[in-house]
Amino acid sequence: MRTKSLVLALALIVPGVASAQGRSGRPVTLEIVGNGWADVKPGKVTLEVGYIGKGKTEAEAKRDSAVLLTKVEGALQTQGLSAAAISNAEADSLSKLRAEQMQNEDADSASDAAPTVTDPQARLLTFRTTAQAEAVKDKLRAMDFEIGTLRAEPDMVEVNVADKQVKAMALRNARADAEIYAKDMGLRVARVVRISETGNGPLTPAVQNKIELAMSQGPQAVFRSFKRADGATHVEKALVVTFELQ
Repeated sequence: MRTKSLVLALALIVPGVASAQGRSGRPVTLEIVGNGWADVKPGKVTLEVGYIGKGKTEAEAKRDSAVLLTKVEGALQTQGLSAAAISNAEADSLSKLRAEQMQNEDADSASDAAPTVTDPQARLLTFRTTAQAEAVKDKLRAMDFEIGTLRAEPDMVEVNVADKQVKAMALRNARADAEIYAKDMGLRVARVVRISETGNGPLTPAVQNKIELAMSQGPQAVFRSFKRADGATHVEKALVVTFELQ
């Protein structure tokens, strides 16, 4: 960040990024862009799974469903989770629809002499981390369970806390850069005159990083920079801070 800020500070013809101004009888002001960032872990991670109990009678199909549910519980136990992590999926969930489709296919293929009764089920599993969810998903997929959607949901309370912390980081970074530039000018930072939040300026460090990423790795790389593999929410802020120098 220092290198980019230095380049911006030297390019004084660019307004609003990093510039120093001063007139006779007036204090010198320095405008610096500082940015901050943080990754917030997801509040919870959910995974839909579907399965079909089968039997000659409804009772047998229900018992088979219970056996399959026990296998789901066993997969959860490998990650230190109990049956409390299991709940019913929504009626229109993807895994539920797939299970019902499989049920219809089984009914079409069954002979009239030996009809099969089925009991399609869909469950929603809740995890603390995406690593737990991925491990359980792999185990259940190996046992031919129907795997639905894995979702990482942000903890908005933590995101709001991180937003404030990121702004404080951006201000600290701007102050640190201002101290360096002021020293080079034989001055010192007296006070903060103005703080404004930005995120759209084409020359802010945050946007520069995204442009460089898109040019080197393509637009999908920019998207992935906000969607982390561990489900964390990336929070990033840029502040334009005006300092008075003496």
